[in-house]
Amino acid sequence: MSFDLRALKIYIDGSCRRNPGGAGGFAARIEYPFGWDRPDELLECRGFLGTTNNRMELEPCVFAHEWVLECGIGLGVDHFQIVTDSEYVYDGYYWAVGWSKGGWRNTFGRPVGNIGQWKALIRLRRKIGYRVRVEMRLITGKSTPIARDVDQDAKAASLVPSEVDRGFQAGNVGWSRNRTRAAARMFPSAGDEPIIRVYGTEVVRRSEQKVKFQTFCEERRDFFDKYYAYADSALGNALHRQHVYRVRMNNVPQYPRIEEIIEELQESDLVNQSVSIG
Repeated sequence: MSFDLRALKIYIDGSCRRNPGGAGGFAARIEYPFGWDRPDELLECRGFLGTTNNRMELEPCVFAHEWVLECGIGLGVDHFQIVTDSEYVYDGYYWAVGWSKGGWRNTFGRPVGNIGQWKALIRLRRKIGYRVRVEMRLITGKSTPIARDVDQDAKAASLVPSEVDRGFQAGNVGWSRNRTRAAARMFPSAGDEPIIRVYGTEVVRRSEQKVKFQTFCEERRDFFDKYYAYADSALGNALHRQHVYRVRMNNVPQYPRIEEIIEELQESDLVNQSVSIG
């Protein structure tokens, strides 16, 4: 899909200074249709005390649809393009209706996050309906001056947070080892039995939790790589933060689940002695 010179474009971006849980912000800028002779305009920027990258990428998309519904339709424009560099937002925009029909799980059965924002977005899309045409447009990085501007706006908003992201659930989070600041990745589950050190849990459904952990590196005798997987609530409640376990995983890399706690281990024994992790 190409840019329409006659469309009103809303560039959106989000930022989180320490993902997850750090201060964040989002921004939206308008690029008016060709021939209007109006300069780009900062539409909104907001800072939040605690949030995530994905929530800050999604929140301005919700805001942009609210603005189209409340203000944009009255401008006499029949085509709006919302521009993002977030594949998470762009892909989810077209998958969200299917998620809603599938109990908010993706095609692999994995629970979808940020349901409240996705539900709000679906409601707004239905209200806009056929009154005007709204499309999402995906760009690569900060490839234009206005994209760079809205990126800086979002970062600036994150430096002066004043609002509370009420949809953000921090869960029970401890500290990870070895100053590993990268966000947790989905564990490439293959029926293996890794040794894990749990540092966070989050309720994603009444009967299901998201568990964040680091895996033990035998060569370095310590815990480094950060991952997440899912577990039923009973098992998740038994996985205590800062404790070490050998667990059995399922064999579905697109929906990793901890199926069993094989044993609890002493971290000191792992770090200081040679153990079999068979």
